Amino acid sequence: MPRLLPRLAAVAAIVAVVLWFQPEIIEPPAKVSSHGLNLRSAPDTRAQRVAVLPVGATVEVQRCLDDLSWCNVRHGQQSGWVAADYLVTRSDGKQVKLTDVGKELGVLIETARPGS
Repeated sequence: MPRLLPRLAAVAAIVAVVLWFQPEIIEPPAKVSSHGLNLRSAPDTRAQRVAVLPVGATVEVQRCLDDLSWCNVRHGQQSGWVAADYLVTRSDGKQVKLTDVGKELGVLIETARPGS
């Protein structure tokens, strides 16, 4: 038992260091940067419009296509796809386009187009 306590302390210290240095992986909140951004049922301009998001609306990014052209987002109780060019987020204290930093921020990337 006396040797167990130092081992547990060492394991706890290692776990604490690993957790401390984890990269910040977030489900980034993003804001709509364009008036009247269409929230669609699929990542396609011909897909049904679910809602129109006003400029400045905050959305929760669920995932994006691998080319970062479309992102699946949640806004309140609604979810759907938006053109990623019209989303901005914060990185290093600056407002940036999600398409420029999405992968670095840990946005979940979907490699296959939904429905295909």
